[in-house]
Amino acid sequence: MKQTLLAVAAFATLTLGACQTDEPRQQAVINPDLADQPAAQALVAENSAHDYATTVTRLQSALEARPVTIFAKVDHAEGARGAGMQLAPSALFIFGNPQAGTPLMQANPALGLELPMKILVLETENGVQILRQDISAVLRQYGVEAASVNAAQIEETLAGIVAEAAG
Repeated sequence: MKQTLLAVAAFATLTLGACQTDEPRQQAVINPDLADQPAAQALVAENSAHDYATTVTRLQSALEARPVTIFAKVDHAEGARGAGMQLAPSALFIFGNPQAGTPLMQANPALGLELPMKILVLETENGVQILRQDISAVLRQYGVEAASVNAAQIEETLAGIVAEAAG
């Protein structure tokens, strides 16, 4: 429970730190001061070699090339504009594959809080970053042995998707 609360607190800190009203760009979200927090340990960030729009397009193409369903694409900056605020470009892709995710939820139904999978693309003052969850770290937080489910295959798929988008 303590790890879950720490994870939520670290995620909230990262999320709130990304919300700005006067500047459309912010610093990279992986804060070294939070690196020992469970939520930060469960994140993998990769810098993109492309601009924001190209990275988003490449990510969508990489997802569409796989047997996953894209449930939603959330444009956080658009949402901020609708509220009369500014936010650097940020898009969250929510996607999944029941054949991959169901074994995780069978091992611990609370993993339904983490599923479907998510990948975030955001523009920072240092360029474009792509963030995703480290499946093994997430499973540890929920007390599930990575070897007992298809974690390695999910990790490989996520890493491949991000590499295609970033490269």
